[in-house]
Amino acid sequence: MRASLLALALCGLLIGVAEGQKKPSDTAALSNARGVALLKDGKIEEAVEELRKAAEADPKSAVIQANLAYAYDRQGRTDDAVAAYRKALEIEPGNALARNNLGTLYGKKGLHDDAVREYEELVQRDPGNATARANLENAMKNKATVQERQDQIGVALKGADSLPSDPRAAYNAARVYARLGDIDNAFTWLAKALDLGYDQIDYLSLDPSLANLRKDPRFLKLLEERRR
Repeated sequence: MRASLLALALCGLLIGVAEGQKKPSDTAALSNARGVALLKDGKIEEAVEELRKAAEADPKSAVIQANLAYAYDRQGRTDDAVAAYRKALEIEPGNALARNNLGTLYGKKGLHDDAVREYEELVQRDPGNATARANLENAMKNKATVQERQDQIGVALKGADSLPSDPRAAYNAARVYARLGDIDNAFTWLAKALDLGYDQIDYLSLDPSLANLRKDPRFLKLLEERRR
């Protein structure tokens, strides 16, 4: 359900801000309208150019800045989209759709503190906004998950640092990284554990914590090298 709410927020932005209270100049309005039409046709590159022209013609329009941010996001230019949404909110702090979408983009970038801040601001301004409340709950869970991952990694690395010659400590770090899906770091620590003398080679093929690694071609190669 939360994924649907996020998608609805993003799709609804273009229509919502296009009906904003501030009326842009005729030149800006025409470029904005063309940009909107191009976006609907899936012509993202052309839409961005039109909306940039509109923003240059009327830099004080929150409507146009938010539409440009939406277009940047469709283009995959997340940083530019964030900057445009921020500018839209400087012009019109109460723009709920722009703030909601900004929070979504912060979440995509892994900036969960920033995402929570934007959603909290939105809920304070509009307590009845069900989408904002759901997105805030989701962002807070994401933040907690990231913190939990960081704590697990911190404990494993602290153990490895305190016992730099212990292959079991290095192996534990490899297991933690593997469980969290950080495959590259898991292989780094697994190789280090083997270099330090970890000799339970057969267990590597059975350890549930290394399930993610066993799907990677590097795993068999590493085992073959060590067995030789």
